[in-house]
Amino acid sequence: MAPGSRGERSSFRSRRGPGVPSPQPDVTMLSRLLKEHQAKQNERKELQEKRRREAITAATCLTEALVDHLNVGVAQAYMNQRKLDHEVKTLQVQAAQFAKQTGQWIGMVENFNQALKVGHTPYLTTPILGPHWLPPVRLPQV
Repeated sequence: MAPGSRGERSSFRSRRGPGVPSPQPDVTMLSRLLKEHQAKQNERKELQEKRRREAITAATCLTEALVDHLNVGVAQAYMNQRKLDHEVKTLQVQAAQFAKQTGQWIGMVENFNQALKVGHTPYLTTPILGPHWLPPVRLPQV
């Protein structure tokens, strides 16, 4: 090293006083500060990204849980509706069969009544009523 250059430098510092920074910033110190700042920023970004992913995961889980809970009710309502539809169809078939059977019964009763009306004559009813039957008595006219 050249003795003159070192002396100039130390004399320059000594003229400004101890602890006073030199007018030119130290490049290595700025570089180190920049690297520290960038490292902290990267850590914050990673932490923020991690929290964002966790929030998305939690929101997805919550959404799935809510949808599953609602789907249980919807599925139950759907099954109930299917059962009701089946019961309605069964009831319609049974009602149609009942109406048909009722119509047949009504027809049979009407035919029976017609047969009784046709066969209703005094000579047929006398042996049915037997000896206890008395002819109606005429009341005297006033």
